[in-house]
Amino acid sequence: MTTQSDEVTRTSSPDELDELRRTARAMLDRDAPTTAVRSLLDDPRGYDPALWRAMAELGWLGLLAPVAHGGAGAGLTETVVVAEQLGAHLVASPFLASAVLATSALALGGTPTQQERWLPALANGAAIGTAALTGSLGRADGAASGVTLERTGTSVRLDGVVRFVPDAHVADVIVLAAHDGEERALVAIETAADGVRVEPTPTIDHTRRLNDLHLDGVVVDDAALLEADVTDDVLLRGVVALAADGVGAAREILTRAVEYAKERVQFGRPIGSFQAVKHMLANMYVLTEAASVAVEGAAEAFDADASNAARLAEIAASYARDAAVKVAGDAVQAHGGIGFTWEHDCHLFLKRTQLGAALLGDPAEHRERLAALMLAAARDQQSS
Repeated sequence: MTTQSDEVTRTSSPDELDELRRTARAMLDRDAPTTAVRSLLDDPRGYDPALWRAMAELGWLGLLAPVAHGGAGAGLTETVVVAEQLGAHLVASPFLASAVLATSALALGGTPTQQERWLPALANGAAIGTAALTGSLGRADGAASGVTLERTGTSVRLDGVVRFVPDAHVADVIVLAAHDGEERALVAIETAADGVRVEPTPTIDHTRRLNDLHLDGVVVDDAALLEADVTDDVLLRGVVALAADGVGAAREILTRAVEYAKERVQFGRPIGSFQAVKHMLANMYVLTEAASVAVEGAAEAFDADASNAARLAEIAASYARDAAVKVAGDAVQAHGGIGFTWEHDCHLFLKRTQLGAALLGDPAEHRERLAALMLAAARDQQSS
């Protein structure tokens, strides 16, 4: 995986990762209980500014930003640790959009001027960013961008629509993919620019906010163009973070399902003693742990700039997110009737994992991409 930065990614030790995990869980246990999450379900902003500031103070928003620009200079390995805890606590925040997608795009492909302007602000929470990379159908195929780019002198004109853009309604800067008819380019524009219109998109998951981004004759200086088209790298980092979020949600709802199975008595016995329930919970555990391994492997490969990083990311994107949906769905069944009610949290986990599996290309698309990578590798091996 290539990067425009010469800075070496800092690698945390296992003990440091465990401490980051403990710190994240403790903070979110205290500041993001389910009651707080539910209070934001109908909030038009979709996140808690106080919690966002606390996340910035802990350095989470700048994990992927270079130290030279106020970030931690960390990698995807640290990012997935935080993303997993955010999923476990159902946290509503622009973390994926700003700390992962926008920050990665600018850190990997931005010009020095763009990096100096935006990365410090994204890292300290003063600004929020997002990325519009998936086109009108929400697919991970960046070539399907719904935005056209026309170069006129020293200016660039943008027209089109991008759907399913996370947190665009609160973003200050948007990195979007556009085509000039021959090649794709990334452009960083301000949400307040003339001709930019953001429309909310209703979804089943109220802990995330998606938007349609409309560009009607948006004219920006050609300095808004990023130096490199890093769309594929950014999308893969995004789906790995989404998969980590799903793993966190799956692990948390599995824990709750196990506890419920110990407490709920039917026919004079805890339901966890029934073979069918035990088998279901065991299968949920296997799915969760396998998904966790897939996510950790992909993150470590990216941080090591390994040649198989893209392949491992596609495995995480296709397997781990499907596994999270399956675990969350089975947790509803394990809880029985109470699991179907609005008052119980089961449906929040199920909806979050379902939307997480659809964003940035669904698992079926990523299985197609994985197959293409493996076939290409096999052809290269045969020809060598």
